[in-house]
Amino acid sequence: MTMKYFSLIVLLSTFALNLSAQNSDSSKTKVGNATIIHATEINAAAKTDSVVAVEDAVLRVISIGGKYNVGVSVVTRSKINGKTPPDAIVHDLVTEVYHIIKGRGILIVGGTLDSPVKIPSDDPIVRKITGPSSTSKSIIGGKPYEVGPGDIVVIPPNTPHGFIELKTKTITYTLIRIDTERVLELKN
Repeated sequence: MTMKYFSLIVLLSTFALNLSAQNSDSSKTKVGNATIIHATEINAAAKTDSVVAVEDAVLRVISIGGKYNVGVSVVTRSKINGKTPPDAIVHDLVTEVYHIIKGRGILIVGGTLDSPVKIPSDDPIVRKITGPSSTSKSIIGGKPYEVGPGDIVVIPPNTPHGFIELKTKTITYTLIRIDTERVLELKN
């Protein structure tokens, strides 16, 4: 059932962006190629024995007709020494869509970053994974959501977010990054 949700997210995201980008003259519409990311690749990227707080395995960053990019990752967040590590970030240009595969946690969305620090633009994480972003140890305000397997979360650009509590040792989710400004480095 998890793959059905993941496939649905990719399909809906791609469809919505293609629909908004279409020219009114349908004779100029170019047919694209599908990208398939099989469950075996997703499962291989999902870490169950991670010893770091966050592992973001970028599987693909695909150009969609040169108009925008779509990134696909598998992220595993882990407790360190039994505690949830600080986690607060905001992305300037990229929309993120999480689909929780396994584990449970409390995700806070909205509010403002407490003492934000801009990630330098030459940092490989910015170029390859997140686009221009700022981080912090915490979020002031925002709304907490308990999330678990099967849940989908859509986080628009300029929206602070982060896990404030992991209810399980790890939480793993697929992450679709919709990059309308084409700031992410392509990886096919």
